[in-house]
Amino acid sequence: MTVAIYGSIQSTCTQRVILVCHELGVQYELKDINMMKGEHKDPQFVKDFHPFGRIPVLEDGQARIFESRAVCQYLIAKHAKPDSTLRRPLDALPIGLYEQMASIDYSYFDPSVAKLGYEKKFKKFMGKGEPDPEQVDQAYSTMTTCLDLYEQHLAKKPFLSGEAFGVIDLYSMPWFQFLSFLEMSDEIAPRPNVQIWWTRVAGRSSWQALLKMFEH
Repeated sequence: MTVAIYGSIQSTCTQRVILVCHELGVQYELKDINMMKGEHKDPQFVKDFHPFGRIPVLEDGQARIFESRAVCQYLIAKHAKPDSTLRRPLDALPIGLYEQMASIDYSYFDPSVAKLGYEKKFKKFMGKGEPDPEQVDQAYSTMTTCLDLYEQHLAKKPFLSGEAFGVIDLYSMPWFQFLSFLEMSDEIAPRPNVQIWWTRVAGRSSWQALLKMFEH
């Protein structure tokens, strides 16, 4: 059965759901929501799909789920094999380290890169003025702290998720690509373990399939 993803290929949150689908072999149809036209803020979309007017939203038969990480976990719970490394670990220490990295991604890395995107690229385009230097500096400081933590973690583990490629890696990958859009990809190379990790995960077939979607 094909699931429907209401989102946009330009959306990093939509991208992580697409990546999970490719990793799991889940057939999907991307139903484009034009963010430039504000379709995600349309009152009917807010009423029927996402109360905060965000994307993506997954539709799987009668099930409708919003928030990208929730969608990813739903797909993993439903489709991943019992021994899949995309599943949450079972033992105490791996669970703690896994949740620690998940929290860094969700609470610090994701919002800091998103804030940089807004201030440096989207704010002026949206007619909301020039970048706020204080906001840029604060977001940059948080982002680089995250990258330093990733560097330390990846000195001991090959993946952000731990010993094997997992969902924490998938959550972060679209934002690493976004750094190029922000002209900040030079933040990766000085952190050799992060660079090795990025080269490794960017070679996965799921990521390559996602990149091909930008060619159409």
